[in-house]
Amino acid sequence: MIEPQHVYTVSELNRSAREILEARFGDLWVKGEISDLKRAPSGHLYFTMKDESGELAAVRFRSRSALLADADVEPGTVVLAFGKLTIYEPRGRYQFIATLIQPVRAGALRAAFERLKRTLQEEGLFSPDHKVPIPSFPERIGVITSPSGAAIRDVISILERRWPSVAVVLFPSSVQGEAAPEALRDAVDRAVRFSRQVAPLDTLIIGRGGGSAEDLAAFNDEGLARAIFDCPIPVLSAVGHEVDFSIADFVADRRAPTPSVAAELAVPNRSEVVARLGDDASRMTRAVGSALRARRTALRSQLRGYLFRVPQRRLETLEQRLDLQLSGTIRGITDVWNARRRAARRAEEVLRLSNPDLPLKRGYSLTFVSGSPRPLRDANSVAGGDTIETRLAVGRLTSRVEEVNPG
Repeated sequence: MIEPQHVYTVSELNRSAREILEARFGDLWVKGEISDLKRAPSGHLYFTMKDESGELAAVRFRSRSALLADADVEPGTVVLAFGKLTIYEPRGRYQFIATLIQPVRAGALRAAFERLKRTLQEEGLFSPDHKVPIPSFPERIGVITSPSGAAIRDVISILERRWPSVAVVLFPSSVQGEAAPEALRDAVDRAVRFSRQVAPLDTLIIGRGGGSAEDLAAFNDEGLARAIFDCPIPVLSAVGHEVDFSIADFVADRRAPTPSVAAELAVPNRSEVVARLGDDASRMTRAVGSALRARRTALRSQLRGYLFRVPQRRLETLEQRLDLQLSGTIRGITDVWNARRRAARRAEEVLRLSNPDLPLKRGYSLTFVSGSPRPLRDANSVAGGDTIETRLAVGRLTSRVEEVNPG
């Protein structure tokens, strides 16, 4: 005979499952990304913690949330939560009750980034009304970045290739670490003073190459954002790679996805400008010539209509005068455009001769003290043991100074 087994009610089963679950795990830490966040009128937070392959329903009661403000818990934040697993008996719902929540480093940075972004956006620092265009033909460009990073080498190389006549002024700064935000703010101040007291800067490029969120954190500094906003020089921000966005990108007058693209946006392409000028001159010459020929044809047609009312000799005299006037006009316009073409060719030749690569192709070279954008002209500017870089027509040489003989 089979003995009858105990039959549980739903409530009894949920209660037993809760007791077993709580006794089995006790207090524990859970790491996951916050999603589906809901704030109840009572102040309780209901959310889901998830990773690549699972989800966990969670709740944080208001009475247990003294260690973390509501503003720090945002969807997408990766957190460490301390609490216990349990079952909500009335619904048989498996859930995690969090008593302490701490964003991990990347999550904390992201939460701080979003808070500052909202604050500055509400103040109007990102508004297009405050942005100014980047000058099309700059004479002098300031660059704020690390003097030893790849970014400054890329920027200088592209500027020299596209618009050799532009002067580049480097305002060196650290670009990562705890001291970087203050160093970047100081570099912006130095650039503004230079522009006012020494020589005006047309554009200011600020940025660095790619890195982790921690590496780029210096460009999310509130003080730096306000310094860029107050800067009277048009600012091009170029921080990280194309997928990276910083607070500096939002407040600058224009964002470039990389430092190399910033250099391309800062100056025009010399060969394209020369070609465009030649095309414009040719097109205008053709348009003027066509208009004059059309008017000449119309005037001759009108004169022939008066053939029987104007004496033949008088008509011939008027036609000769018209021919002379039109010929003179066409000749004058042609001379003007020929002069402009010659001026454009002279400008093109000046640009060609100003290309620093020409002397290199004839066997000359340019020598720089390592980390400096200015060519070395005086032996007194270096000392024994310094590292120098020599630029040739093809490639570069890196050397160490053994002896200095001043001229």
